[in-house]
Amino acid sequence: MTFVIAFAVFTEQFVYAAIVPVVPFTLKERGHIDEDETQKWTTILLAVSGAGCFVSSPLWAWYTDRTQNRRIPFLFGMSVMLGATVLLWLAPNMAAQICGRVFQGMSSTVVWTTGLALLAESIAPEHIGEAAGYLGISLNAGSVAAPSLGGTVFKHRGYNAVFAVILAVIALSMMFLLIMKERDPTLHLVRVSSQQTAENALLEVERKAYPHLPEPQPDETSSAEVPSTMYSLPVNPNKPAMLRILFSGRFLVALWGVFTLAAVFAGFETVLPITVSELFGWDAEGSGAVFLPLSLPAIAGPLVGKLTDKYGGRWFIAAAYLALCPALILLRVVEHDTKSQKTILIVLLLIIGCCLAVILEPLFGEIAHRSRELSQQDRDAGIESRTGYYGQAYGFFNMAWALGDTLGPILCGFVVEAQGWAMGTLALGVLCGVTAVPVVMFCDGWLLKKRK
Repeated sequence: MTFVIAFAVFTEQFVYAAIVPVVPFTLKERGHIDEDETQKWTTILLAVSGAGCFVSSPLWAWYTDRTQNRRIPFLFGMSVMLGATVLLWLAPNMAAQICGRVFQGMSSTVVWTTGLALLAESIAPEHIGEAAGYLGISLNAGSVAAPSLGGTVFKHRGYNAVFAVILAVIALSMMFLLIMKERDPTLHLVRVSSQQTAENALLEVERKAYPHLPEPQPDETSSAEVPSTMYSLPVNPNKPAMLRILFSGRFLVALWGVFTLAAVFAGFETVLPITVSELFGWDAEGSGAVFLPLSLPAIAGPLVGKLTDKYGGRWFIAAAYLALCPALILLRVVEHDTKSQKTILIVLLLIIGCCLAVILEPLFGEIAHRSRELSQQDRDAGIESRTGYYGQAYGFFNMAWALGDTLGPILCGFVVEAQGWAMGTLALGVLCGVTAVPVVMFCDGWLLKKRK
């Protein structure tokens, strides 16, 4: 199950990023775009993909929590991805290119919303970070493999061969989905409900047998996961879940963290290939290979997930965002074609990659926590929910990621075009530094509440 979902995430990222190093070299020939407008149109193509994902997320999230079959929506999303890829391949003009990217973004909604919901409801809460680590590996593997492979294939085999590879990866992912054994989505609810029923029955027996014993008090010093109900506003369980789910400071901060992470990812995918091409004269192959130090640290994702499952994610995420701030800003020193400057670039990209590898796992767990919190509110109110709220929780995750995918290229791409590489990396660095503050205060629950 985890492998199939992880490979679907890899496929989505691979399809998105495989033509990143190819686009600047093909816009002039197929899109009839002047060379001085290459950065602008590269930014637009990446941004509209995120916009398509953002717009389609709410409806698909609502549908995900109301369907018992995950395989059919998954296959539908992959079919849309296949069609979008063919459209991008054969697009005769920029209008068709934009339409292809929009449909590509809509297909990614299915992978992230349905896939993450399926994974979250199939994994015990104490292992959610570790499972997210494997998704991080897939995400980064797609990020590094796609530009590198796309650039190499384009250089040696040409434009058509790049899309042949992309279509083969999509077909393989669809095959895995067809043979996937889907679990009953109600099992996680039954397990939690049964455990609570057994605990309540045991407490009732103890009270009858030993009436002189005092009532048990809740443990206020436990766990790495501190309840967020202090800063989750009480909401009528009969109101739409898409509204109820937002009444939590902890959840909103997690979404902000997801947005920042996606903005940094997408910003780099937009400007890095063109920047190294202009500074160092690297071709499509070299522009793709520069993503390698940025993505290799994701291999440690499952280990990071285990640690955050055990100790909580607050300080992991905060430290990562704080370290990202100077690392991103220091990229401004890379402005000449020298060996030392190339070394500095690789070292800084490796540091940035290590920080990015730490962030995804605890944020994934924060989103899942909110879904479980809503399910608990329903049980307290005597309302039965067959599938829970993972689809809608990860629908917001997807919207935050899509918004980062949309605004990241705009923030970074247009700033770089107008003010240069140094100003673009400064903007991303400041964004990460600012994000560290609410993360410290809210992740794993309100910080001051934890110290009491």
